[in-house]
Amino acid sequence: MREFRNIEEWRREFSQYHMESGTCLVLHTLSLFVGGVGEVFTVPVSDLAERANLSKPVVTKHLKRAQRAGWVGVRRYDAAGAKLRRNDYMLKSPEMEVEGWT
Repeated sequence: MREFRNIEEWRREFSQYHMESGTCLVLHTLSLFVGGVGEVFTVPVSDLAERANLSKPVVTKHLKRAQRAGWVGVRRYDAAGAKLRRNDYMLKSPEMEVEGWT
């Protein structure tokens, strides 16, 4: 399993991975909201869209692609009685398996 010492190593690694430029942009933008690889964090898709200068549907599409490629883990969070669901995110390597995360 590839361990990253810091967020810069993670950025360097995913930027060399073959993926669409939009997915790469969304991953980079996502990394602006976290202190390190493996940390759990939450950021609204609207904030990602604003920072990346993309629409929310486009950000959602590229988040799903990044998730399938294994560069980000996603965990759905539903607070009791919450009207809106939120996602927790974790930056990771494709080889990293984390229980409870897709």
